[in-house]
Amino acid sequence: MAMTDRQLQHHEHKQASPNKTAIFFLLHDIESPSNVGAIFRCADALGCQHIYLSGSTAAPPNRKLRKASRSAELHVSYSQHQNYQEVFEILNTSKIASVALELSLQSEAITDFQKKPNSMGICIIPGSENHGLDTKLLNACEAAVHIPMRGKNSSMNLATACAIAAYQLSTLE
Repeated sequence: MAMTDRQLQHHEHKQASPNKTAIFFLLHDIESPSNVGAIFRCADALGCQHIYLSGSTAAPPNRKLRKASRSAELHVSYSQHQNYQEVFEILNTSKIASVALELSLQSEAITDFQKKPNSMGICIIPGSENHGLDTKLLNACEAAVHIPMRGKNSSMNLATACAIAAYQLSTLE
């Protein structure tokens, strides 16, 4: 017997339960407006609390960003900062863990990462499209995680990696 199904309309969508762990993003020197827009869209879909933009990161208003975000930048809280050190002061004061999303000597598989019990959330800090995370920024983070790759490439699209990381880390108790 064939299944009777159809795609839901936006107004029929039921919001999922809140994240177990609050998720934030720090986007530093992410220059592609399309990647930034896609991260805004993923942040909206996954209930991200806030996006911090710093350095040369593309920021709203931006036509390419808005197209990729499908206007999610209108619904996701964000702020712009001259440098990432300003953001780290906010994260430290708020007890939000800074977690680099980068394949590095010290990174652990994201599936093995354990949140500290006193942490009030996790700020995911991905590397830039072409150069990864600046070494100073990487070393300023409390931890580094990577998504284990099953294919031959050692990386994936920035926005895709951010979506996977946000989903995985938001489920931590």
